[in-house]
Amino acid sequence: MHKNNNLYKNIIRVYLLFILITTGLSQANAQEVENTFQTRTEFKMSYKLTDKWKLLAIPELRFDDSYSIDKYILELKTVYTPIKRLSLGASYRFIANQRTTKDTEYLQRYAFDASYKYKINRWTPKVRLRYTNYSEDNAQGEFIRYKASIDYNIKKSKFTPFAGAEIFHEISENHLYKVRYSLGSEYKINKKNAISLAYKLDYYQQKLENKHIMYVGYKLKF
Repeated sequence: MHKNNNLYKNIIRVYLLFILITTGLSQANAQEVENTFQTRTEFKMSYKLTDKWKLLAIPELRFDDSYSIDKYILELKTVYTPIKRLSLGASYRFIANQRTTKDTEYLQRYAFDASYKYKINRWTPKVRLRYTNYSEDNAQGEFIRYKASIDYNIKKSKFTPFAGAEIFHEISENHLYKVRYSLGSEYKINKKNAISLAYKLDYYQQKLENKHIMYVGYKLKF
């Protein structure tokens, strides 16, 4: 147990050091880097139709740095697991973008993804490939998103820490739009309820900006 905890702590240290190095080197010569802040709250409800099919409804609120509502989001998703460890998903997202000087903007996003995970002792590494027509920053266009993450199941604990990195590639411009780093933990209340808390950093490649995101999520299984 002690050995596993030390391994987990070392991985977190390396992960944080990697974020600092990659953001620091790329912005070493920048005169001004804009830092924006956002809070996201999400309520994820899932219903298992069969052993292979699952439906999800995910309402979400996003707040700006003054804690005023920035976006209302409702996402509907279906997930199919044809074989063990492999999942295929399709989702639709409706977005109401609050604006102070203009009328509310309404957007729609669709996405298709494939994910694969494999458990190694108490570690669960995951990879996901996603195609979508929206980048979450009101940038219109087609995107391919590459994500890698890992969970660690602490023995005799309700906490499951996780870390991940995701690349947003804009297809039309053929360039790297941004990289998202995430670090957090899920707390399992019982078999059907869980709470998640995470910090995410959006590191933009085409402009001098970092977005700091505090994420709070609640999962409910039916």
